[in-house]
Amino acid sequence: MTEPSPASPPPQIPDHELVRRVGKGSYGEVWLAKNVMGTFRAVKVIHRETFSSDRPYEREFSGIQKFEPASRSHPGLVSILHIGRNREAGYFYYVMEVADDLTTGPNIDPDHYTPRTLGREIAQPGRLPPEACVQIGLTLAAALSHLHLRGLIHRDLKPSNIIFVHGAPKLADIGLVTDIGEKATCVGTEGYMPPEGPGNPAADLYSLGKVLYEISTGKAPDQFPELPTRLREFPEAPQLMRLNCIVLKACEPRAENRFRSAEEMRTALAELQGGGDVLPDAACPSAKASAAAPALNVVVLCPSEAPADLALAQQLGERFVAEGFHVFVDDHPVLSVDWAREIERQIRAADAVVALLSATSIQSELLAYATEVARQAAAHTAGQPRLLPVRMQITGALPRQLGLAIEAGLDFAWAGPADNDRVPGQLIEALRSLETAKTQRATR
Repeated sequence: MTEPSPASPPPQIPDHELVRRVGKGSYGEVWLAKNVMGTFRAVKVIHRETFSSDRPYEREFSGIQKFEPASRSHPGLVSILHIGRNREAGYFYYVMEVADDLTTGPNIDPDHYTPRTLGREIAQPGRLPPEACVQIGLTLAAALSHLHLRGLIHRDLKPSNIIFVHGAPKLADIGLVTDIGEKATCVGTEGYMPPEGPGNPAADLYSLGKVLYEISTGKAPDQFPELPTRLREFPEAPQLMRLNCIVLKACEPRAENRFRSAEEMRTALAELQGGGDVLPDAACPSAKASAAAPALNVVVLCPSEAPADLALAQQLGERFVAEGFHVFVDDHPVLSVDWAREIERQIRAADAVVALLSATSIQSELLAYATEVARQAAAHTAGQPRLLPVRMQITGALPRQLGLAIEAGLDFAWAGPADNDRVPGQLIEALRSLETAKTQRATR
């Protein structure tokens, strides 16, 4: 990997003035910029000449493309505002919200600006109070859950990649974001990567555990699990020890012994914040009971932008993850060859497909295509995946192609927000039945 020529002029970013470079790493450089409205932004520029081949360069671009739709839908993710490419000059870029200044917060003086990252935040005190660590962990675990539900993983979680915007922590430096299950390459940062390497949600949870270890103890990640000397003399020792139980579980060497999901880790942190005594087994009470059972793969289809549809899809995804299922939520699909390939892959690997049927979604070609894929897959694999349609305030006959695909499925009726507990509960009961059957098949 080579450096861009120092004689090269600053990149040209439409409608933005690049004020000065404020960061540089292996995968690009970050500039403080000002748009035509006078608002400060951060711009990351990735040059083709810094890569030995096209593959890692295109991987970086692909990661941004995948992250962009999800970035603006969760407060724990840095918002990507625009992506652009200059093929002639050999670089692409993306514009994002800017980090606070380390000393002045949102009030940025461009001549003295230093981005506020979690790494810089702990540089002076060395460690943060346990309550601050728990709050940061809650935000980042929720952000990871949001990513994982969309079939994405981060792969490079560390303090320097966590920024503060208006005082709130956010996952940033997301060039290594990729699909769950994509063949892992040697990416990430030593000390934060699990023994098995990056490439799945459990690896992201391991990295988050190492971040919490570092900011709560003041120790480097390679010193894990060593605790501060004279710890018992600290006034906050009881809270720190309870937090350390969560850290130990997140950083288990074997992935199957960690939290089953980011949502489960977030729940454990929330219990700790509420004053509960969280021990490794208590943080995941059903982990031992389910360790021998194969995890259920569930796809949630929501090809609709209607707020009620998206809200229910998100709620179902979170509830299913909390139950220990592997979940893929397809809630912002765009009709394309890439989408068709991905949804086929997800559905053919699924045990169940939950399809949200609303007045908007039943007219969607994407829903018709996905449910037909599920029907054909079930016809060739002894009824798997099981199609579980949820009728959202609709009755009567469905469009012909859709009706053929789900004719043999179960019907769950959602009449409004009052059913937000009942319908997920019914679906979970149906999924548990499928899980029992899967376990029985696995043990024969």
